[in-house]
Amino acid sequence: MNPRLTTGWGPVWAAVLSGVLLAAAFPKFDLTFLLPLALPPLYWAIREVPPGRAFRLGFLAGLVANAGILYWIAYVTHVFGRLPLPVAVAVMLLLAGYLALYRALWAWGVARAGAGGISPLWFGPALWVALEYVQTYLFSGFPWGLLGAGLYRVPLFIQVADLAGVYGVSFLVALAGTWLYLTGFPVFQRVRHVRRQEALALVLLMVWVGYGAYRLDRVPRLAAAAPKIRVGVTQGNVPQGEKWNPRMVAETLDRYAELTRRCQGARLIIWPETAAPFLFLRNPEFTPRVVEIARQSGGYLFFGAPAYELTPAGERFFNRAYLLDPEGKVAGHYDKAHLVPFGEYVPLQRLLFFVPKMVPMVGDFAEGPVGAVVHLPEAPVGPLICFESIFAYLSRAQIRNGARLLVTITNDAWFGETSAPYQHLAWAVFRAVEGRVALARAANTGISAFIGPEGRILWTSPLNTTAAHTLELPLMPGGSLYSRVGDVFAWLCLAGVCLTLLLRRRRRR
Repeated sequence: MNPRLTTGWGPVWAAVLSGVLLAAAFPKFDLTFLLPLALPPLYWAIREVPPGRAFRLGFLAGLVANAGILYWIAYVTHVFGRLPLPVAVAVMLLLAGYLALYRALWAWGVARAGAGGISPLWFGPALWVALEYVQTYLFSGFPWGLLGAGLYRVPLFIQVADLAGVYGVSFLVALAGTWLYLTGFPVFQRVRHVRRQEALALVLLMVWVGYGAYRLDRVPRLAAAAPKIRVGVTQGNVPQGEKWNPRMVAETLDRYAELTRRCQGARLIIWPETAAPFLFLRNPEFTPRVVEIARQSGGYLFFGAPAYELTPAGERFFNRAYLLDPEGKVAGHYDKAHLVPFGEYVPLQRLLFFVPKMVPMVGDFAEGPVGAVVHLPEAPVGPLICFESIFAYLSRAQIRNGARLLVTITNDAWFGETSAPYQHLAWAVFRAVEGRVALARAANTGISAFIGPEGRILWTSPLNTTAAHTLELPLMPGGSLYSRVGDVFAWLCLAGVCLTLLLRRRRRR
């Protein structure tokens, strides 16, 4: 290899290329085949360089990738947060920079291990998963743009999520990229003999495909034999600027009444998050209207509305979803358990007391219990409100508590026509596969969807349109390995990485 290629601007452009390829693999571009191709340029950039420089190159790749994936943050904070555009872009870059630190740590770890003679074949994918797991939970967590999530439209490759969650898919994608690099990725290095460990990795990748084919055959047959329930989803397409206007509430309810009539015959009819933009049960003008819509529907009505309660801890507001029975009586409710930091609450509020004054859209909600379900006569249902669908631990707890169907309600009107609604949809696919249950998704402006327990997207609504659709879904028993044991695989990767680095350090001593 020409030494000039590993110094100067060569590695920098390779890191940039890696970030561009990774961003292009995610929605809206959805060039999924680029996922494993994004890693070889970064591997090449950090080969035989000091760990410090590898850290900087990894950060650059991560910054480019996350800026391309998360550009919608600037849109949200500018249009609805009312921040000046330069400040909104700076906020987006700050978040992208934080997430880029995980890619930087990955590059640093691979370079440091390589200096000690450790091959990246298994270490690289394991370290990638370990850092994704930390990203999921550190500082409240933001597991957006995880490597495996980019495969949400390819059911064959995501079936392993019922064993190891999205982290198992990320590991295999990273393994494929590492294998391509080590076995002679033609753009970067000469083809060479495939060694034993690389042959073993190839066998594992073939098993990955084989398992996917097996589950895609098996799960639909189980779903066909399972009890069914007809579910309707509605999409009111209420602009965010009008949603909380008191003069628009009556018109909004009229719109959802019409969409509910289109779902006639459905046992469960779903409205989106805060589709009823008032304190349900406390508003004497509009509460009876919703009750009457539920009675006329002939089914169970599930809808989002803010709620207020006086608790022993004081006044509390909740982002809530109510379930009304065919007589219009409250059959249950669900309170959002994982709130959006700087959206629904301010973390470290005593220290960051100035944030609500800078960003008027920040709310002050209380959390509900993790794993709560609502009960239909046919089976319990696990609700997820908006941002919650990106966290597997919530749906996993609901399935352990008996949920046989997952329901996601969200208001993605914040995102406009950016890539965010498509990226948000990807997580619903993984929640269905991980728990082996069907999922119904109702979104205010889209994308509403039905997803089968094998992860196939059965129907989606267009973005920014008014829509209603019904579909018969299976009530699957759940009980996948992942729903029972959780993130054991991610913990094994984290433990393996720490043990490898520890043993390397001891050998050096």
